[in-house]
Amino acid sequence: MEFMPAGEIIGDAHQVRTISVTQNSLLPDGEYSFVDMYCTDPECDCRKTMILVIHNGEPVSIINYGWESAKFYKNWMGGNKNNIPTTKMYGASIDITSPDLVSPDGMLALFNRLLNDIWIARFKQHYHEVKAAMSK
Repeated sequence: MEFMPAGEIIGDAHQVRTISVTQNSLLPDGEYSFVDMYCTDPECDCRKTMILVIHNGEPVSIINYGWESAKFYKNWMGGNKNNIPTTKMYGASIDITSPDLVSPDGMLALFNRLLNDIWIARFKQHYHEVKAAMSK
């Protein structure tokens, strides 16, 4: 699976979320941008995003976020027959390829604090738009 930033595929319809952080005991002050990326395989139905987090212009973390249930990912990955853990597929987790230039615990705490129904709906919308664009 190759993941690409949504903006590179769906263009201006995509918006990067950027926030300012100050006086956080786990994260340095500054601007944090969350760039959602999606699988470019039109046949894949992973229903997740990888979020590249940029702090003051430098990539500092990669977050996985799967919005479906653990049961969905267990079935999607073939059930128990493959012995593949699904704990990193649903919910938020730090990706194994993350540069971890800021505290992973701090980054997950910030992400989970920002996560709301509007942002989740945007992830789902971007996912469907990327899949539609890639299938053309």
